[in-house]
Amino acid sequence: MNHFFSGIEPVYWTRYIRGLLVGAAVLLAALYAVAGEDAGKSCKAEVYFGPTGGLAPQNYNKKIVLLQPDLESEKVSPGNMANPLTDMIRRAEKTIDIASYILDNRSDEYFELLKANERGVKVRIFLDESITDFITKKPIIDPMVGDLEKVRPVIEVKVLDPEKAEKVTGIPFKTMHEKFGIFDGKDCYNGSANISRLATLIYHDNRFFFWGCPDVVRAFQGEFDRLWEMGRWRVQPHPEKVEKK
Repeated sequence: MNHFFSGIEPVYWTRYIRGLLVGAAVLLAALYAVAGEDAGKSCKAEVYFGPTGGLAPQNYNKKIVLLQPDLESEKVSPGNMANPLTDMIRRAEKTIDIASYILDNRSDEYFELLKANERGVKVRIFLDESITDFITKKPIIDPMVGDLEKVRPVIEVKVLDPEKAEKVTGIPFKTMHEKFGIFDGKDCYNGSANISRLATLIYHDNRFFFWGCPDVVRAFQGEFDRLWEMGRWRVQPHPEKVEKK
């Protein structure tokens, strides 16, 4: 064990731990909001585990009322990792902000984001490009970004700009490891799972979902806006809409 850890440069451990602390702080703020100011209101929280319920038997048969593709009918469906997020995307009417370390462009959730964009929902995505392909040495998100560049209306995409991040925070961030989303400014989710087929079918992950929890949404929206300010464009709006920064 010691031999394994000795082969990892301390700077990478530092970045990893800092990333965990930032994510933990946001999640703790969200959970505190659920337990505190939002208590007794319409705030609802639920957690789903993968794959197929995770390791706890009591979660194996979890269900969710899933809004169907026609956006009118509903159906009781398995409470896996993908369905609750699919439902939240389908119910969005105005805005979707997603921050995801990895976004699989063959996942069910990805295709739902495209459909939401087609029906007029403004979608913004914040990704990480620190992971590179073993062969090409280019960011693994490049093929997906290439696909998104062709999408109309435009889905805006940014990645972390290390220079901006260090200037703002004083910390040499290189990796954006968060996974959360906000929908219409009223619902949100957060958890360990990336948006990917592996998170649903193979990895043991979790996603917390919050409905009608204003303090929780405020915490995550603030975090997304902070990341967005420290980002650089990968897919930007039409020229006449580009921010002058």
